[in-house]
Amino acid sequence: MQDALWWEIQRRYDFTAPDPIDRSAFDGPRGAFWVASHDGRPIGSIALAPLDHPEVAELDVMYVAPDHRGTGLAQALLATLEDHARGVGIRLVRLRAGEPQPEALRFYVAAGFRPIPPFGRWAGDDTARCFEKALGRVKGGEPGVG
Repeated sequence: MQDALWWEIQRRYDFTAPDPIDRSAFDGPRGAFWVASHDGRPIGSIALAPLDHPEVAELDVMYVAPDHRGTGLAQALLATLEDHARGVGIRLVRLRAGEPQPEALRFYVAAGFRPIPPFGRWAGDDTARCFEKALGRVKGGEPGVG
């Protein structure tokens, strides 16, 4: 799945580079990585990576194989991620997408994500379109963006 996702990102953003995704970022009790399969073949993925604030994490590696888009798989993957996040105390999920991913941008907005300024490693990235979704109240108030 990760190879298919990275190939599509390079094609959409018109560049070539080694895959920078470090799967260890999804390890631990708060992080997770899911792969959906059909007939023994991977057809989708999504991951959750903890961020600096204990109640904030980043959605990453969201991918649905082209022949399974529009089937509800993306919604099912997102629901799995959100259920896990709530279960481990994460109350705010952030993500990065970009203009070359118009379907993803529409999907995230329809799923309740709201635009925010680029955060963390995406700060200063002119291609970044960042979003967040509150899953519940964050203790001590909303963490700052950045």
